[in-house]
Amino acid sequence: MEQDLRIYAKGLAFSDGVYDLRTLETVISNYRKILDRLISIQLGKRQVPKDLRSQLGYQVQINSGSIELLVKFLLEHKELLVVFAATDGYTLSEIIVRLLRDAIDLRKKASELIKKGITVNIRISNSFNVGSNINSRNVAFDQTAGSILINDPKILWAAQTTRTPINEILANVDGKAVEYIDMSSRENELRLTAEDREIIGQHKEELPTTLTIVGRLDMVAFTSHRGSIISDNERFSVTWEEHIRPKMQKIADVEGILFKVRPVIDHKRLDNEAIGFHVLDCGDPQEKMF
Repeated sequence: MEQDLRIYAKGLAFSDGVYDLRTLETVISNYRKILDRLISIQLGKRQVPKDLRSQLGYQVQINSGSIELLVKFLLEHKELLVVFAATDGYTLSEIIVRLLRDAIDLRKKASELIKKGITVNIRISNSFNVGSNINSRNVAFDQTAGSILINDPKILWAAQTTRTPINEILANVDGKAVEYIDMSSRENELRLTAEDREIIGQHKEELPTTLTIVGRLDMVAFTSHRGSIISDNERFSVTWEEHIRPKMQKIADVEGILFKVRPVIDHKRLDNEAIGFHVLDCGDPQEKMF
């Protein structure tokens, strides 16, 4: 089979043609998610539409050895075929490998800033500053402005949308069971190793903004000060301090409770969307518990 992409994983989990089932499933399913999302980004869509998903196929051949997946795209989506034909001679496989490589490079540079306690600021620029320390053709540090430059918004989209499957893959790349995983096209290659695990994890910050949420406390673990608030059919993860634990216990599973909260963000997600809330106070307006 003439392949578009080659994915090669080496490690003890893939020895002598006998594969660890969980690791094999993680590699295959998460790379499928990555391909779906990066192809969708090429269409200018941050989410994978149902009609696109139904028309995306991948033919996979597994070679013996460690584990080698040979992937061939089976494309039927008309919009994708138009975009694919207008990519300046690059095949879709070349674009995907380069885009994923740049997305991971962006996450690495963001992690470096976070370690130094510097706020991550990402700017899109088609021409890098002459004084910038350019470590990649498409992603660079701007040392003077203290920000990261990218030359295409798709790089940021790719970093955000592939975050979960990349994290799940890297969680298995421990240097032993999985030594490394290569993803390559004819001209480009990306290798994931245990050193890349620095980009996974979280770096949370509680914002000073105070909000009020009306809802019901659900799925509570009082000993660990964690739970969920259901409001307008949406579920929000919440935490709280020990001093308001008696209040939280009293209003658990009661509708219409007012929660004073502060949003919590994760800088490693490269966006400002709240991943949860920290409860400052709560009360039943009918009983004037505040």
